[in-house]
Amino acid sequence: MSQHRRGFLEGGPFASPTAQLALLVLIAALVACAGVNALPPLDRDEARFAQASAQMLESGDFVTIRFQENERNKKPVGIHWLQAASVAAFSSVEAREIWAYRLPSIVGAVLAVIFTFVAGRALFSLQVAFLGALIMACAPGLAGEATIAKTDAVLLAAITATLACLALLYGAIRKMGPIKSFWAYGFWIALGLGVLIKGPIAPLVSGLTIVFLCIRDRSAALIFALRPIRGLAIVTVIVAPWAVMIGVATEGRFFIEAVGGDMAGKIGDAQERHGGPPGYHLALVWLLLWPAAALLGPGLVKAVRGLNDWRLFFLIAWAAPSWLVFELTATKLPHYTLPLFPALALLSAHAAIETADWRSLFHRAGITIYAGIGVAAAIAVVAAAAVYGDRTLAFWSASTALILTAMTTIAAVLFWRGESIAGALAACAASAFLAFTLLEGVLPNLDRLALSPRLAAAIENETRKTQSQFQTASDIALAGYYEPSAIFLLGGDVMTTDGAGAARHLFDNENAISVVEARLGQDFLKATRDMDGALIAVATIDGVNYSNGRQTTLTVYRNASSKRDHQ
Repeated sequence: MSQHRRGFLEGGPFASPTAQLALLVLIAALVACAGVNALPPLDRDEARFAQASAQMLESGDFVTIRFQENERNKKPVGIHWLQAASVAAFSSVEAREIWAYRLPSIVGAVLAVIFTFVAGRALFSLQVAFLGALIMACAPGLAGEATIAKTDAVLLAAITATLACLALLYGAIRKMGPIKSFWAYGFWIALGLGVLIKGPIAPLVSGLTIVFLCIRDRSAALIFALRPIRGLAIVTVIVAPWAVMIGVATEGRFFIEAVGGDMAGKIGDAQERHGGPPGYHLALVWLLLWPAAALLGPGLVKAVRGLNDWRLFFLIAWAAPSWLVFELTATKLPHYTLPLFPALALLSAHAAIETADWRSLFHRAGITIYAGIGVAAAIAVVAAAAVYGDRTLAFWSASTALILTAMTTIAAVLFWRGESIAGALAACAASAFLAFTLLEGVLPNLDRLALSPRLAAAIENETRKTQSQFQTASDIALAGYYEPSAIFLLGGDVMTTDGAGAARHLFDNENAISVVEARLGQDFLKATRDMDGALIAVATIDGVNYSNGRQTTLTVYRNASSKRDHQ
């Protein structure tokens, strides 16, 4: 092993596991917080989750999940409880501050990094554990999910915890050391919480890992070490109370729709046009786990060649079977394979520290892929700012793109020279910089994409100008533009209707506001003529609805007489 590998974090203030873990927590928290307050609520899933959590606080019903009046029988309740608790502790439901709904995802991302470190320590050296966890902390896939108020970062924490406990148990079995019951109970607690967050995904990943490990060893020792009878009782205690209550509250509809509709539908058909061929996730992993892009190939090759090493086989058992399931499932979204990234990060870190020859064509190809992604990301930053932002943003984005390109080049050169650890550290720094560039700088300032925030601001401004009492959500009608982010920002209880309904809404309530998308404008204006009433357009918002890619114009109307009354 070369001198730079022997010296990696072996001296100085970060030589101890505690100090390294503290450093990882700090880095993970900083990256996870990128954009947490700056980025507006995102369509469509984040806003749906946040609105459903807000309605729990407003209604006091913490069993049934609803989006407006409709039951949302798709995912279990765990994430909504966490979001509601976060909002109650740090904000208020009236404030509609999306950062408060995102805090559980940030905590989930940090916990996932911690458990990656624990798994790495159970399997390999301190250096491998630290570098693998650092790769996870800076990965674009995790940074993105940490900034979104939905299930996946918290699910990742639960699954990584189950696999960390499993690694400790399996390592004790292989080394014939003492087996601590805490590891088994920790596995089942994390599994139960994972089920409460996203149903069958946690049992799928951990179950397939256990099956492949038992097949390799031709032994059920790992299953016995897990104390399955007590473990299943723990999972039952965690999951059953809510499962019973939601079954009663929805008369069984939750399980019919969640299992028979949402889950089964994703296996057989591409839901909501989220499809892709086999290989979809393989093509995306280089971007989503970008700091490891130059190391993934060497790490996987080293693992396949070293399957006799139980530590490498453990990581393959963690990643490969579930990856195959996700590739064969008809519905595909980039975050589906996120629970498998810790295994790939640790394989990549192992390759960085243990691989001596970095001159092969295969290794060079990985470095080229890494550099290509960095340059493409820099170009994308500039292009997004130029198309959807203003000149100031375009200039700022060009400057940050140059910095990102320089950081990418430095990491690629280090990899090319065989300095794999230094290259990995530089790659992590570049990835963290990319996260802040996108989530804190570019995306929050793409005004042409920010239809819902601009709409909410326009309505608030109109209310302030007329000095009228602030409208409740029920005073606002949306015609044509039904994005969940608008519903969330405007207070949840808004009316969704057609053009004629938006007109009737205006004349039924003097303080009402109607928001009409251009494609329903003719129907709206025709209805207002038929009603022979006066109205006034107080704001127009033009932009692109990124959920469907359509150019969209929204016009905000109110009753002209109410405006005069308050002047």
